[in-house]
Amino acid sequence: MGNSVVETYQAPSSNSGDTEGIRVIGGRNCLFGSRPYQVALLRNGRLTCGGSLIAPKWVLTAAHCGRRGISSLRVHLGDYNLQVKEPTEQIRRIRNFFVHPRYNICPRDNDFMLLELDEPAQLNNYVNTINLATRCPSPGTRCSVSGWGTIKSPQRLLPAILQCADLYSVSQARCRDIYQGRITENMFCAGVEQGGISSCKGDSGGPLVCNGELQGVVSWGKSVCALPGQPRVYANVCKAAEWVRSTIRRKFSTQKNKWTQI
Repeated sequence: MGNSVVETYQAPSSNSGDTEGIRVIGGRNCLFGSRPYQVALLRNGRLTCGGSLIAPKWVLTAAHCGRRGISSLRVHLGDYNLQVKEPTEQIRRIRNFFVHPRYNICPRDNDFMLLELDEPAQLNNYVNTINLATRCPSPGTRCSVSGWGTIKSPQRLLPAILQCADLYSVSQARCRDIYQGRITENMFCAGVEQGGISSCKGDSGGPLVCNGELQGVVSWGKSVCALPGQPRVYANVCKAAEWVRSTIRRKFSTQKNKWTQI
């Protein structure tokens, strides 16, 4: 999976009878339609990053996903197999984008970017929004990450089908100990302690969901994913929730009531 490493206190047990198979650096094929908030950002038909639909016209992704031309990206909603044109798919262009004002490219502090779509998504069972987490993660919380990022590392092998993996949040003390001097309050770590399960290259900007809320945005990690004791780093959504809401309110001041419920 995408741009992040992993580590945690417990690890999900493997099930050799899993008919979906072990994929995504320890992940699996997601159940079709199980991540209706999942967004794929494609350029010329090729995966660039992931994202999360947080309101009908708004996607939250990573600021570092905007290093190249935003206007050439296409936002794919309701996608599952990137190599197949599916009836659940909705494709949007990007009307505008907003990078977090305190984004710092090194060490990717406040790695958040909001994308305003040209037309609202049509919400249904396969395309829907996810709520932002307002509480920061507690250590050991079970979470789920998803994306179309590489399922091998350091090699690169991109799957066609959306991949999912279970991770656990790591304490800030442990995270800071691993990435000395690089972790701010706007980041947190998640993974499995023994390794083998991780987001990775291509998953950047995608969702880490804990307790049914968007808790993290895939951000960064070691160059080799899924190493033991090397969790990946996620942008901490609880620290950016108010910026997200205020940005949307400013953009749509005449529709304030409509957008304050995300």
